[in-house]
Amino acid sequence: MLLLCVFVLFICYSSGQYEGDFCNQNGVQGVCTILDNCQPAIDAIRRRRQPQICSFMGVDTIVCCVETRQPVATTTRRPLTTSTEYVPLEYDYKEADQASEGSCENLSSDMTATKTGQKAWDKCIEYQQKLVYPCERGVALTGEMARVSKCRHHVTDLIVGGVQAGEDEFPHMVLLGFGDTPDTAHWDCGGTLLSERFILTAGHCTYSRDNGPVKYALLSVLKRTDRIDKSNLYGIQRIIKHPNYDPPRRYNDIALLETDRPIALGQSAVPACLDIGAPADYEKSLATGWGATENRGVSSDVLQKVILHRFSTDECSKMFGPDRLMQRGFDPRTQICYGDKEKSKDTCQGDSGGPLQLKNRQISCMYTVIGITSFGRACGVIGQPGIYTRVAEYVPWIESVVWP
Repeated sequence: MLLLCVFVLFICYSSGQYEGDFCNQNGVQGVCTILDNCQPAIDAIRRRRQPQICSFMGVDTIVCCVETRQPVATTTRRPLTTSTEYVPLEYDYKEADQASEGSCENLSSDMTATKTGQKAWDKCIEYQQKLVYPCERGVALTGEMARVSKCRHHVTDLIVGGVQAGEDEFPHMVLLGFGDTPDTAHWDCGGTLLSERFILTAGHCTYSRDNGPVKYALLSVLKRTDRIDKSNLYGIQRIIKHPNYDPPRRYNDIALLETDRPIALGQSAVPACLDIGAPADYEKSLATGWGATENRGVSSDVLQKVILHRFSTDECSKMFGPDRLMQRGFDPRTQICYGDKEKSKDTCQGDSGGPLQLKNRQISCMYTVIGITSFGRACGVIGQPGIYTRVAEYVPWIESVVWP
């Protein structure tokens, strides 16, 4: 039994072969004919071969119809309407017992990596193939499955043309809210989407002195003043601070938040990868957040992005020596520091908990989180870096909670 499925609408402009015109398909002469009147083309579609298209007329597809007998051209031409929406009927003939989902070609080796058995790495590849380059039914007449790209940012460079981020440019960004209701909440920290149920943030972003524990997570948001889309709003069901986090001390400033229901992943909600020590250029990294754009200034309405440069261990140790909150001073095993030695570029108040990230070299169009914005001194001071929790040190703990 044959099933006929009709698929999506799109705009199309014909190259101008009218019904009745002679055409050529694979060296054989045919006549441009309405698909419904061309049995050879219908038979080709049944065999999952796409016939050659001459043009479109209204809702009709005009194909190059090659009969076994000598074609005879008609004398009537119907004008094409090229300024209206074309509704291409995507005929997908399938046997009744055939599976509705086909299989797609694998991504090439220069776009993805091989799974290794490490949970964080393998989940990164899984999310890439499911969300960034998903296998979907195409718009061709045969309706075959094919990989499509839903990447919304440049896949290799870390060059920022401005300070404002673009729509869906950072689909792993999460805005965290503190307060009794979403409408009255204070949105004071950032986070990173890791899976369908977990968000990565800083330990000090789990509680607000004025508003209590973190209550809400908002995804797929670019401007904080936009009306809250309740479908992207999640409650925080569980707060898991690292067992060695001991505030107000600043070591082990990392936490995981479990949402009250599974997060709807998609083009605007793609988990980030974790830094497991794969080859990468750590000399410069990209920080994102809704924090202040100047020291002690007001929080930004639009998500901001900034390129920061790595400071050496010696430089960081000299700038962040032992004190009351860091008795051992800067700890290169669990902390990293980034800033800028020539320009006023930094994370600032309100950026806490957000990611410091790289473009993944092995897994195309995926970000790798290498740090969590932790603290700094006066932000935006040239030559004065900020401190970030080093994610790589905590991957085993994260995996034990997120993917037990």
